[in-house]
Amino acid sequence: MRAGEPVSLTSTEFELLRFMMHNSKRVLSKAQILDRVWSYDFGGRSNIVELYISYLRKKIDNGREPMIHTLRGAGYVLKPAR
Repeated sequence: MRAGEPVSLTSTEFELLRFMMHNSKRVLSKAQILDRVWSYDFGGRSNIVELYISYLRKKIDNGREPMIHTLRGAGYVLKPAR
């Protein structure tokens, strides 16, 4: 739920969001996310993290202040909206 509105997530989107929420305000690398959410080493060749981050952004940030931020070359961070 965001801003009082329900948000429908797939199980993978939910796991990704939960991991980011448990590590709120911490920069999470692509490798950390792959290890925790997918438990699989894609050898850095997959764009699955970027793909699921974009899915989450469309669902939770759509038309609102962004909560998911990209730190180029470092990873992703979830910051609560003000």
